[in-house]
Amino acid sequence: MIIARIVPPKSAVYKALSSYSNKLDGFMKLKPLSWFAIWILMTSGTSAQQSNLDRYTYWDMSLAGVGLITLLIITIVMTFIIRKEKFSFISNDLNTNFILNHTIIGLVLFMTGWGWLSWLNGDLFISLKSFFPYLLTYLSILFIYQIDLDSIPEKGYTPGKGLIVLSLLLVLVSVFIGIAFDDPVISTTAAVIAPFYLIAIVFPQHKRHIERARIYPIFIATMFVSVRLPWLLIPVAILFFGLRTYHYFRYNIIFPTFAVDHD
Repeated sequence: MIIARIVPPKSAVYKALSSYSNKLDGFMKLKPLSWFAIWILMTSGTSAQQSNLDRYTYWDMSLAGVGLITLLIITIVMTFIIRKEKFSFISNDLNTNFILNHTIIGLVLFMTGWGWLSWLNGDLFISLKSFFPYLLTYLSILFIYQIDLDSIPEKGYTPGKGLIVLSLLLVLVSVFIGIAFDDPVISTTAAVIAPFYLIAIVFPQHKRHIERARIYPIFIATMFVSVRLPWLLIPVAILFFGLRTYHYFRYNIIFPTFAVDHD
């Protein structure tokens, strides 16, 4: 982390900024880490809708203004819902209601990105069909996050293996459906995510495989959606580096991170 080189923990500047960072604790209660999932789901709808208009849409900034405004509104609404504990990404009881709630929220976010008014043009069936492979990939990542890492020993884990197998099956189905629907974003995203699940199944020597299966799919989905909608990288970069800076000065840790410290 560059800022750690510029402002080392023992420096006077670090101590000053560290004492100031606790003022951001209230902001962290908004659970900004969940915004990554919200943004990906919404912009996936926009990406799919643009693909429906032009299969070869690439690096398009034309929707940046309306997209970022919509993203802001959706973030405020979803943050309020999450703060009221009406919706959560982690459940102690993975049941039908939990999956149904995420399916509905995912559909609402996807359709918001797609554009609700497009229904008037007869796009309802097309949008619902397009949503299906994205839903499967989203659920696969969601299931991985239901595995409690704290309950897994450093080596030889067995908890959650069934969920990983299920997640792998979901992304493989998503790959084939994405190909059938001629959607390179979701088919490629799911195809790149699949090996992370497969490795966690075939080589269960260390829980680091589960950690990578949680971290990298979100990054992969963001990058492939950004191929069509590069303006998504703006809020993602601000949030990512903002959270890293906060955690560095508040707790002297690097988070969020792609590093896994169990090697």
